Amino acid sequence: MAENWEFALMAVVEREIEQLKWLVKCAKSGKEGVDLGDVHAQVDRLGGLTDLGDDGALPVSQLGVAKMRQYNAVVMDLVRQLK
Repeated sequence: MAENWEFALMAVVEREIEQLKWLVKCAKSGKEGVDLGDVHAQVDRLGGLTDLGDDGALPVSQLGVAKMRQYNAVVMDLVRQLK
């Protein structure tokens, strides 16, 4: 079972994904002065968060690892929408 800090991490990642969705939408439409650099910065930030459990440095539950991989897939799908 996931620890409380894992649920907090998941909540942060979910908020960051919502921010990425907004950035992608703005980058595609050319609004709000958002460019690809902004999107890539957000992707880098999310990559750092979703990779926390992969290297074994933190004791992440199987649920936590699965959720982080799922979030990573969502991020990659959003990046593909830019093309």
